[in-house]
Amino acid sequence: MIRTLIVEDVPLARAGLCRLLAAHEDVEVIAEASTLQEGLGKAEVMRPDLAFLDVELPDGTGLILAERLREPRPALVFLTAFHEHALSAFGVAAIDYLLKPATPADVDRALARVRRLLHPPASEATVPAHLEIRDGGRTIFVALDAIERVDTAGHYLCIHAGGDVHLLRTPITDLLDRLGPAFVRVHRSALIRVDRIAAIADRRNGDGDIRLSNGAIVPLSRSYRSALEARLAAARR
Repeated sequence: MIRTLIVEDVPLARAGLCRLLAAHEDVEVIAEASTLQEGLGKAEVMRPDLAFLDVELPDGTGLILAERLREPRPALVFLTAFHEHALSAFGVAAIDYLLKPATPADVDRALARVRRLLHPPASEATVPAHLEIRDGGRTIFVALDAIERVDTAGHYLCIHAGGDVHLLRTPITDLLDRLGPAFVRVHRSALIRVDRIAAIADRRNGDGDIRLSNGAIVPLSRSYRSALEARLAAARR
């Protein structure tokens, strides 16, 4: 079952979304909330797989709520009355956004994307669960889902995982192949895990800065922007 949280301050809109979700046997609405603080509290306690977040809430925005969610975050679908909120929604790695009032087709599309994220095809599931790093006479096994980013220090790659940093001497392109589709190159000396993106800030020259969910800032080169945008678009399909 896809355990789902709805954060929407309009009762009729919330009830309407519940009715649309009830048509899907693999979706269970486990909690509802009408404010940012209530939604954050229920997300912390219930740990849903999926959250529908209204962009405009009485005490803040769904975008702020998303940034405050503790890892691992649920899949995110934003609810908005305005197209212009879509870019901000995708900046926090949303799976989709729905224009209100949502239609059955809108919900079907969003849930199809969520299912692909939660249950990836077998070809994606064959990526090893750990990265092997040789350190002198020992081998360290670093869980791939613990790795947030990779940057460089001289001839070495720095693997940032769960507060630890591991050094690996290998070409960054080879490491990207080993890490699989969950990671993308955003700079000649940086890789990131796509689902750790919290926000993207643009610069006038086409470069940018990516803020990860742990607060780390990673440079985004305009040379790799199209690859990042393609990966985000693929995650939304």
